[in-house]
Amino acid sequence: MLRFALTLALLASPLSAQALALTGYGVICDIEKGRTRPAPDTVSGVLNVVNQHHPIDVHTATVPAEMGLSFGIRADLPEGAKGGTFSIIVTHPPMGPQGQTVESWTTTLSPGDPALNLFTFELPYELVQGDWRFQIARADDIVLEQHFTVLPAGSVPAVQRACRGSVPMS
Repeated sequence: MLRFALTLALLASPLSAQALALTGYGVICDIEKGRTRPAPDTVSGVLNVVNQHHPIDVHTATVPAEMGLSFGIRADLPEGAKGGTFSIIVTHPPMGPQGQTVESWTTTLSPGDPALNLFTFELPYELVQGDWRFQIARADDIVLEQHFTVLPAGSVPAVQRACRGSVPMS
């Protein structure tokens, strides 16, 4: 089943100067999943809820399509900024039985609370290579965006070293 680790983040755009701040992005080698929550606009229909303070193991926008890896972003809503409901939107190549390309859900953000938003490769049909985009929107305005490129398994040496302890040899 497709599962997203709950919460959010993304690359700050000029629209978000006083709002969300990107505080990290990249790959997490192994994440402990907690409870789940419904997410009807995702392929699997559920999100994994994870520790929002989990460190990012490799800061990169290039991700190998490998089972068990998670990738995504961490953002913070600064003190004094307006909290509230935000939409999380993840766009990717066609996935799942319906060839879905956009998945989304809502979340509530509060100033000072970090937000980690991840995608974890848990099932073979999720290993789709190509361009992925994580966005956060408030109402109809995109306030943060981060792009990733998912490549074949074993093709990102920094991730192989950090997560698998070796770099494949050709």
